[in-house]
Amino acid sequence: MIHLKLVTLTGVKFDDDVHEVLLPTLDGRIGVLTNHMPLVSAAATGIISIRRNAKDTDAVMEHFATNGGVIEVANNTIRVIVDEADNSNEINEAEVKSALDRAMKMKTEAKDQVSLEHAQTLIDRNSVRLRVAQLRRRTHR
Repeated sequence: MIHLKLVTLTGVKFDDDVHEVLLPTLDGRIGVLTNHMPLVSAAATGIISIRRNAKDTDAVMEHFATNGGVIEVANNTIRVIVDEADNSNEINEAEVKSALDRAMKMKTEAKDQVSLEHAQTLIDRNSVRLRVAQLRRRTHR
């Protein structure tokens, strides 16, 4: 087992022993299992997926939408520090779709680079949140 601690600005979101964690990094998604080599990496906007037990199927994995941060792996402990991490149960799919639509409109109406980058950040964040909500819906029918 490996211990995962997921910390956000509002506090600890996850703190437990798990079998496997899939993490979004700037170089792509990585899987971390027991005895993983030490690692420090930037976390990318994406989905953190958690398999609690070795025999758990993908359908029972837990998912968190994150928007970047820092990952540290050492001594069978994973520490992930992010601004925010939304568990699939915390995401309202209709609200996220609406926010994504507003962000896309902002992007088309952007008059400068700063506005364009802000809109793209909102699109990326809400796209990930929508994917996590859809994963929950697909696996909890």
